Amino acid sequence: MGMTAQESLTDVLAEAVELTEVDTSARAGLFLGAMAIGASFQPNLLTRATRDQAIISGLSTATAYGVATVGSSMLKSLEARIPYGTTAPGEAVLTALGFGYAIAVPIGEHESDRRAAVRLGALLTGAIGASSLASRLSHRLSRGASGRRNLAITAGIAAVTAGATYFALGTPKATVGAQLPDGTLFEDTSRTVKPGVAVGVAAGVTGLLLGIAHWESFASRKASQAAARIFGGEATDHVTFGRMTALATSAIVVTAAGSKVVNMLTTAGEGTEVAHSEPPNLPEVTGSAESTVPWSAQSREGRRWLSSVLTAAQIEALMDEPAKQPIRAYASLQSGATDEDRAAVVLAELDRTKAFERSAIALFSPTGSGYVNYVATETFEYLTRGDCASFAIEYSVLPSSFSLQAVPLGTRQTRLVVNGIVERLLKMDPQDRPKFFMFGESLGSQVSENMFDHEGASGPRGIGLDAGVWIGTPSATVWRKQLWGKRSIADPSTVGPADVYLPRTVADWHALPDEERAKVRFLLLQNGDDPIPKFGTKLIWRQPDWLRSDEDRPLGAPKGTKWVPFITFVQTFIDMLNALTPTPGIFAEGGHDYRLEIPEAIRTVWGFDAADDQMTRVQDSLRRRELHWEALRAWDEAGAVTDAAKRAKAETKAREQIGRWLGNTPGSPATDDQLAHLRLSL
Repeated sequence: MGMTAQESLTDVLAEAVELTEVDTSARAGLFLGAMAIGASFQPNLLTRATRDQAIISGLSTATAYGVATVGSSMLKSLEARIPYGTTAPGEAVLTALGFGYAIAVPIGEHESDRRAAVRLGALLTGAIGASSLASRLSHRLSRGASGRRNLAITAGIAAVTAGATYFALGTPKATVGAQLPDGTLFEDTSRTVKPGVAVGVAAGVTGLLLGIAHWESFASRKASQAAARIFGGEATDHVTFGRMTALATSAIVVTAAGSKVVNMLTTAGEGTEVAHSEPPNLPEVTGSAESTVPWSAQSREGRRWLSSVLTAAQIEALMDEPAKQPIRAYASLQSGATDEDRAAVVLAELDRTKAFERSAIALFSPTGSGYVNYVATETFEYLTRGDCASFAIEYSVLPSSFSLQAVPLGTRQTRLVVNGIVERLLKMDPQDRPKFFMFGESLGSQVSENMFDHEGASGPRGIGLDAGVWIGTPSATVWRKQLWGKRSIADPSTVGPADVYLPRTVADWHALPDEERAKVRFLLLQNGDDPIPKFGTKLIWRQPDWLRSDEDRPLGAPKGTKWVPFITFVQTFIDMLNALTPTPGIFAEGGHDYRLEIPEAIRTVWGFDAADDQMTRVQDSLRRRELHWEALRAWDEAGAVTDAAKRAKAETKAREQIGRWLGNTPGSPATDDQLAHLRLSL
């Protein structure tokens, strides 16, 4: 049966209205995306490269596009339900009310999540309203225009929007957090952005993300149509089934890709490097012939740490005093099937080596990859003249960003080891007990600090710790938040509660008077520009304390930067990826690098005696040894390549890399003499 002219006209008009609504919503997404690009160029904690900026801009733009299209569609739907419709003046009012509330209601440092959520809603309302107004303007100006002119008008308004946002936020005058007042940088690796390239790559990233979204929509539609053919009815009756099918398909693809990445990282974390293929010949070290754990059961980081133990002769030569052979015990993931088994391995190794007969023992809580900070361990060994035992228990072999789910396991294992330590110490005569210390880095800090949740400053003392140093504690760590309480980041830190000290930045620690510093037994150290203690999901929807007014921001926080929902979150995530790029042998202060501060922090907080000239020699040795091991690993790996042509290429690359580490002039690879000196430098 044919349609009447009226029905045909109605269908055409409906289709036209639908197309117009899609067009205006898409334009709104484009303009909010342009605002996101303008905001994404604000500096944050660390410098970033062109690729970093492109990723930040791309993710920000794609997210803003999605928010604006949904929000604009919601506004359009109101036009059919509210008398007289939601017109441009109405959207202008929404914009003014949204931004007005966000500006008028000051942000409190410890405000409630509800108040922060309301402010976020106001900001989104203002942003969606503004993007819808820009969409209306673009649509009006381009009405009846040719395709090219339409595109030119839309692109022009988008460019103006991005530029206006860029300048409105004061970006040209803002400075990165790693920059000192004199213009120098904390970081030993400085990155720069080429704006044109960044914008171009960002457009590609945005297109990829939007393409994925469109693929999901396409897959959902096809699944709905297939369900209609199988079960009957219309495709619209099976929208939920279609969405679930598309989501499940996407989840399978993502899971498979993620599993492949994790498998690759796990293989690397458990692999054996040429430089550490031979087990240690010291009975005091796990993995030796006398050990309860075979060398084959150790992970990559375990082998590195155990292989690099100082010898009594090296300590004597440097400290110019008699020394003992230090003890190192390590339980890898492969050393036991359960957390109880791995804890038992550590305790068995400590018993075997008679660790409790030493003057000091220290639990080193490793990072997610199993890495134990060698600077802290070697400082401990030097300052105790080798009369010590260092031990660690591994909870993951993946980078920390992939090991977050392993934190509870790490804490359980650590608690089991500590329980065993306390049990043994309590059986000893108090005057014969070794001093008990703890060190944690990054995710390892969170793992060990989690034992003290809700115990306040008495937590470490409760397990018999004499002192502890934690560096770069992640923001998700509850115990640190509990200790921080309601204090303001605008105020210089003071010692407390009890003998715990939580400096805002390393500068606070340096400025602390000697008599106050002498009181500190538990130090939670962090750099002002370290993103690890600052990154968290709350950055998506609320302003952090370190982005308050410029005069209240501690050293290391960016100056002139404004918090922007989601964008600040992405920027800080990228900063995390750039937070640790050390040059072997050169100790820099900044980001997530604490090598420069660790030796003196250990000496002061753990209460060791050492003359200034001895500390100077310790510092020099730490740098030499780091460069030695990094160069040895790089050169031996290149030399292990079996194919002659590929080996020559790998050795050339290793020479160039080592040459850069040594500070050779650009293009000057390491010489044979330099390589020989490095190999003998210990």
